[in-house]
Amino acid sequence: MPAYSPWIAASLLIVAAALWKPLERDRGRVRTAFGLLLLWGGFAVFATLASRWNNPAKVANEIASTLLILTSIQIGFLLVFDLALRKVRLPKFASEIAIVAAYTIALFQLLNHLGVNATGLFATSAVATAVVGLALQDMLSNIAGGIALELEGGMDAGDFIRCGEYAGFVQHVRLRHTAIQTADGDTVILPNSFLTRSPVAIVSKVHRHFIPFSMPYSRNPQEIIEAIALALRSSPLPGVASQPQPECIVQEMTPGHIRYSAVVWLTQPGLETRPISAVLNRIYFALERAGIPAAEISYLVETRTAAIPAEEASPEDILRRTPIFRLLEDYDLAELASKLHRISFAPGEHILRQGDPGDSMYFVVAGRVGIAYRSPEGEEKELTTFESGDFFGEGSLLTGDVRTATATAISRVTCYRLDKAGLQHTMDQQPDLAEDMSVIMAHRQIELSAAREKLDRETALRREAESQTQMLARIRRFFGINSSSASA
Repeated sequence: MPAYSPWIAASLLIVAAALWKPLERDRGRVRTAFGLLLLWGGFAVFATLASRWNNPAKVANEIASTLLILTSIQIGFLLVFDLALRKVRLPKFASEIAIVAAYTIALFQLLNHLGVNATGLFATSAVATAVVGLALQDMLSNIAGGIALELEGGMDAGDFIRCGEYAGFVQHVRLRHTAIQTADGDTVILPNSFLTRSPVAIVSKVHRHFIPFSMPYSRNPQEIIEAIALALRSSPLPGVASQPQPECIVQEMTPGHIRYSAVVWLTQPGLETRPISAVLNRIYFALERAGIPAAEISYLVETRTAAIPAEEASPEDILRRTPIFRLLEDYDLAELASKLHRISFAPGEHILRQGDPGDSMYFVVAGRVGIAYRSPEGEEKELTTFESGDFFGEGSLLTGDVRTATATAISRVTCYRLDKAGLQHTMDQQPDLAEDMSVIMAHRQIELSAAREKLDRETALRREAESQTQMLARIRRFFGINSSSASA
């Protein structure tokens, strides 16, 4: 064995160790280099110990030298293809073919040095040729498949594919196999010959998905379709594309119930579990708000609305705690309470959106609601959070103005909604209520403006007085109250 061989081996070991971190995706080849160096060490030690026997020592030395050559080939091609030519993005099979060719030459050289006529052996031995051909049949088929996949393109690392019973994200395409990672985190090695013989579906980044649910025939299908479509489109859902827009369709009419489907376009192929769960959650709350409670199929004939927990405040108590209704007597509160509509929202749903028209307000019974304002420049700022006992949206209820902020359910939110039609009779009977409401409204609006514009106290008080006068006129105009009836 040449005296410089240990130095070469040490240099190769250092280079292989240095490549371990940069070549994270090709650590298998680095491991191969370590394995070849380990074998070299074994044969080098054996050659030293067997130096008194010529033939064994010669064979061991030749094998050790060949192992160093193979290690040099492995590391050299890693440096050339994976580092120097990384930006060129050469097909992966190019480096693998080059390595196989170099390995073949090195092995033939070893056989020649050992006095074996490898060319004559394979040329004259039909039996050996047949055995080798049969042994390499699958490998050659996989190699041909790998070359075809690389040349034809269309499938890259990161794509989500389905082939037969297997589905996952492509990790890499090698000369003999393609590795995919399933949604469960398992790695599946697929022979390239299997991929070339089987239909392969490359799932689009945005792909359509049908999410079924069932409802009884007693429910109006058009009402269900409109309620679900509105709920799915009004607020963003994680993992669901806004375009094409989600929709709801009647999929099948079966004995006992109608089968519907929410049609959504998912943006995370292979990771559909959470988006589907979010869509179903949104469907549940949409049906509940529409007065169409969901139920298991076995109970689809008739359903009842869930009982309201006893510890919740009554609608009359909720109105009594609301400042704009503090002048109402118990009888008036009870009558107005009968006009409230109980509704729920799922986490992440918009209860109302800035810029939308509206004529209703909301009383929070349970949960948390975030209030955000978007400036004309597009900057969004979180203003405050409302919880049980708070109310919002009264500006649109009393004046018909568009929404000045966006309210979003942070958790599951249960609330009561009061619209203009429900308040109209009370305003007709109690016209003086408009003045008290204008005072409260002006104060709340200035609070919102102060948070947005960072007003000082003097400016805020001046604006509040001006706003109260304007607000009173707008409330009276919106509900058709003239000043003479209010004074009387």
